[in-house]
Amino acid sequence: MAAQDYSPAAYDPFSPAVMANPVPFYEELRAKPEVHFIAKYDTWAFSRFQDIVDVLTIGDNAFIASESTLPSEEMLLDRHTGTAQELPLDPLPGFALLGSPHYEALRQAHIKPLQPKAVKSLAGFVEGLANELLDDLLPRKRFDLTQDYGGIISASVICKLFGIELTRAREVLDMVNAMSRTDEASGGIDVPMMMARYAAIIGECVTRRRAAGADGDNMLIDGLIHLDHFSRALSDEEVAAQLVCVFVGGTETAPKIAAHGLMELANTPDQLAEVRADLAKNVPRAVEEMIRFCAPAQWFSRTAHRDVEVAGARIRKGQRIIVLFGSAKWDEAEFDAPREFRWNRPIRRVLSFGTGQHYCFGIHLARLELKIIVETFLRRVGSYSFDMGSAIRYPSSFQWGWNSLPVVIGD
Repeated sequence: MAAQDYSPAAYDPFSPAVMANPVPFYEELRAKPEVHFIAKYDTWAFSRFQDIVDVLTIGDNAFIASESTLPSEEMLLDRHTGTAQELPLDPLPGFALLGSPHYEALRQAHIKPLQPKAVKSLAGFVEGLANELLDDLLPRKRFDLTQDYGGIISASVICKLFGIELTRAREVLDMVNAMSRTDEASGGIDVPMMMARYAAIIGECVTRRRAAGADGDNMLIDGLIHLDHFSRALSDEEVAAQLVCVFVGGTETAPKIAAHGLMELANTPDQLAEVRADLAKNVPRAVEEMIRFCAPAQWFSRTAHRDVEVAGARIRKGQRIIVLFGSAKWDEAEFDAPREFRWNRPIRRVLSFGTGQHYCFGIHLARLELKIIVETFLRRVGSYSFDMGSAIRYPSSFQWGWNSLPVVIGD
């Protein structure tokens, strides 16, 4: 059997080899002196930490995700000829696809429930839920740490934020998980179909809030209903489109990070013992390393809306770029021995939640959930291990994380 080619020329986010394990490809990309150009897609791939920071902090609408933050292979194959389409504002697309000032207006309209003070008020709810779940799960001695524990917690928080009955948390979780169950050959996902499913359940919430008067009791939704930035009221469908990012990201990210992080601690008993020595003090620091080491998102895309030169790459208007967050976390120029999990690693900055204009505003909620998920588990569980033979990591161009991690409680 021929040796696997990990050279930059072999890198394709949709290739089976990359979806199986992108890490060796990332190493070769970072070692390449210049920014990698994927001729097949007429797309630039930024793999180094600082290069990605430089790209994402360019202002003046230089790079906008006006086609998609996660384009399919077919979309990337559809090349442009020096043009970049400005999206129409009626009907309004999701805010992640828009540039300034529309992006900021939409973001600010529903950010209030995700700001630090509001997030802190959820701590009691999350702690109660974590303990309630463990009351049920621990006697079983075996359960899926990603889905049955962390997943239900995050999905329940999303239900609470959206005004969805908590009994539908499993339904929400399964719906979001469906986006990770990709075609093994292509790793692609039917984004329009999935977005339509999300918009439908979110749309129910919007319709209820509007009928109730949108009095500000649920600012995640009410702020968008009353937004006057576009000199007209947004329709229920337009409001729902703005909330898909919170709905999906808030459900799937923290559970995968927490389960993977707890696995890394189990694999290094000395580190686990150090964290256990003072859970209240040490878990928040361990969470930061989990965010760096375990975040599953691999890349996002933008389209150049003007000619730009950055990190030595001359990018023409209409060309796409992809920023490889999954590579940046392994960048030796940013982290000492980045392939090692170190719970108390000094971390100056991370890219797991982005940077610049599109920095994830769910980071405060993610940190709260991660702290509680991890600390509550370690406080209540002594020894634990994982059945890696039954663990699942679906092939995907975008997500490289553990969709299922069966944990075994006790010896």
